[in-house]
Amino acid sequence: MFKVLLADDEPAVIQLLENLVEWETLGYTICGTASNGEDALEILKQSNPHLAIIDIHMPRINGLQLLHQASEILYLRTKFIILSAYNDFEYAKTAMRYGVNDYILKPIDDDELIPALKKVRNQIDNEIGTLESKANKMKFVASNYINRIIKDEISEEFIERCKRILRLDDNSSFRCALVEINQFEKWMNDLSNIEIQKKRLSVRKVIEDGVESNHVTNIFDDDIHRFGIIISHDMVMREEQYLENLKMEVWKNCHCSVSVSLSEEAKGTGNIGKLYRQSLIALQYRLFQMDGGVLYYERFKNTPLNYNFYESNPEELLEDIKCNNISGINDKLNKVFGEFYKKKCAPEVIESYIKNIEFEMVKHIQDHNGNVDELITKLKSISTSIGKTPVDSLRDDFYKLLLDTSDYYKSISSRSSKDIIVEIKDFVHQNYQKDLKLQQVAKTYFVNPVYIGQVFTKTVGMHFNEYLHSIRIAEAKKLIRRTDMKISGIASMVGYSDSEYFANKFKAITGYLPSYYRKNSMM
Repeated sequence: MFKVLLADDEPAVIQLLENLVEWETLGYTICGTASNGEDALEILKQSNPHLAIIDIHMPRINGLQLLHQASEILYLRTKFIILSAYNDFEYAKTAMRYGVNDYILKPIDDDELIPALKKVRNQIDNEIGTLESKANKMKFVASNYINRIIKDEISEEFIERCKRILRLDDNSSFRCALVEINQFEKWMNDLSNIEIQKKRLSVRKVIEDGVESNHVTNIFDDDIHRFGIIISHDMVMREEQYLENLKMEVWKNCHCSVSVSLSEEAKGTGNIGKLYRQSLIALQYRLFQMDGGVLYYERFKNTPLNYNFYESNPEELLEDIKCNNISGINDKLNKVFGEFYKKKCAPEVIESYIKNIEFEMVKHIQDHNGNVDELITKLKSISTSIGKTPVDSLRDDFYKLLLDTSDYYKSISSRSSKDIIVEIKDFVHQNYQKDLKLQQVAKTYFVNPVYIGQVFTKTVGMHFNEYLHSIRIAEAKKLIRRTDMKISGIASMVGYSDSEYFANKFKAITGYLPSYYRKNSMM
């Protein structure tokens, strides 16, 4: 029997679902019911049902939030059918991004629900019938055992089971390696959950391909962005060679980079937790690994990270940025990042320093009515790389950003508002036929759109959009007088996709419709 969870905040709906379907006849058994998203999520974690039928609108956690959180549960096998009282395509579209199997509108009709249940059952049957599914089940068990040992849930019986799965005995020496995806935060911002899962599984496959098939159970999911490997001597020829090749293969096949750490060697399955923690500590030192190689715990265990706040006065560096003093910027960054490396400063210390500079740069640009959007986007990119990028690479990226910011400082301080208005007017004359927006124009000239909009109105005597329409209509008048083009063609030529809207604007500015203007201009 396949386990099914029913979740809806209306008791009547739960009762209807329980009685509407002959569950056992279809091969299902109800493993639990929930009246809110939180309870439903807990049942998913505990029971890992084959199917969950959930309502979109539930208290505490709604259906879409539940789908999102469920997508982050490792090895969750649950398939989902969504219920909704609203024929809202946006809900369905969002739900489908999470791989939902079906979307059913209330009131529930058994003619619609039962075929959906049969379809899901057939999918589950096909999956369970494959060797891959059996292998995944074994991987899940092994990963669960390893994670429990890491959390120090150790008993003699449990240790014996784990030894059998991992093919370890009391005389076997082994190490723990960790493989962390460096681009994972960027994936979280740019990709859907399904795309992230595909990329994540592709990295795991590369890890598995490097070992014999009977050792894939030694690979475990440590976190959504990190995998662990229990490496014994009979698993790979040489741990170091395997891990170095692994980094290259991930880059080649998955188009992303990984950081890899390796613990000391030990015997006894009960030491897995200790070796895991060693490897986790070693990962923190990727900041100071200039060659991008494997991070060995032995090299760093006697060098603790420095969490003392870095005391530095940023005023001199900020002054160099304002004055476009390139050599000064370079010298000061070399000194600061040299100290970071020498003192082995923790990522939090480096981030604090960069955030301090960031705040002052943004403030200066805003004080000069500049546009900070591009700067903030670049700073976000640097922030996500802190702790994952070596200090020298981080220094180079930050240096380039400071040079760009310094050039921008120079541009916004050297131009007067009136000069910018002249440039914008010229830009409109040259591009009036395009779909122009003040925000886009402001971005082109690196100015704050609200500020420049106010200055434009004060200087020109009309709002930006009014000015744009006046230029377009003036050009349209020329074309009407000088050509035999259709009015709709002229409208398109001067930047209006809607000829009726063009005619209304033409009349509002000239007092005449385009056709009347053409007729009278010929007289």
